[in-house]
Amino acid sequence: MRIVKYTPEYQKYFEQLNRAWVEKYFKMEPMDEALLSNPEKNILKNGGQIYFVEYQNKIIGTVALVFVSNGVYEMAKMAVDEAFQGIGAGKFLCKTAIEEAKKINADKLILFTNSRLKTAIEIYHKFGFKEVLLNGQEYSRADTKMEFLLKPQPVIKWFDRQFDFNFGIEQFPDLLKRLEKTAAQILEITNGIPEQDLSFKPDGKWSVKEHIGHLWILEPLWQKRFLEIKEHQAGMSPADLNNTATDNASFNQYNIEKITNDFQQERKHTIRLLESFNKKDLSNSLYHPRLNQPMRIIDLMYFVAEHDEHHLNTLLKILNNQAHF
Repeated sequence: MRIVKYTPEYQKYFEQLNRAWVEKYFKMEPMDEALLSNPEKNILKNGGQIYFVEYQNKIIGTVALVFVSNGVYEMAKMAVDEAFQGIGAGKFLCKTAIEEAKKINADKLILFTNSRLKTAIEIYHKFGFKEVLLNGQEYSRADTKMEFLLKPQPVIKWFDRQFDFNFGIEQFPDLLKRLEKTAAQILEITNGIPEQDLSFKPDGKWSVKEHIGHLWILEPLWQKRFLEIKEHQAGMSPADLNNTATDNASFNQYNIEKITNDFQQERKHTIRLLESFNKKDLSNSLYHPRLNQPMRIIDLMYFVAEHDEHHLNTLLKILNNQAHF
């Protein structure tokens, strides 16, 4: 396989490849028609780029970088011929888009997708894209937004994080979706990885299994805090800031299937609990004992989703360092 850049004679492939998957799962929208019918005007002229993957002298896939704003590009219109799916073309295109975005000094890549496209989302996760709150979408089919930060970011420890809960309860569905997806993301990240690598403790720190076990241990605390907020309790239960339970749980003695299943069952309980709350419940608040700021149920959902993501990113880093991705 090799990558080739856009030339006018490739416009037909750009349109055919993308039209095929859009019409298979959804329906064409005005933005699709504009970008696919005239990519030179609507993508390239604005500072974007388009790439194709060639295999056995045939164009089998494509991806575009669409200029959004200074330093920000959308990775869009990624498509692979159905007859050639499963040979790594999608990963090759995603890797190319990231590398080319770095060459043009982009700060961030964003993308919009649909949760039905599980294979594509799995690829995005493995390359380090993370899900963020959905906004700015131009397609009605888009129910998921992801981003990838291309430049090194300052490492901020979890306990040093500051939170701005300046959003409304209309974010409840998106936050619930983020919480629901964590178990599936863990399965995607750990799939096919040998047990000994999942038990490896880098520099004596937690292994992949211990990070996942930590999420499982904390789940009852999140459930308790959600109920405390709903019921206007006097205060919110504190967490064990020393993480003693995680350190003493010996998660590396268990296989990954047990750990992930245990977390998945607890998270399902959390989701059912949240789905039982009404609109008024979501606006109740209690002071968080460590952050010392009021936290609504909707804020705690965001806090937990960010905590999930913090550990998911750590899993990726551990496994990347072992050259699994």
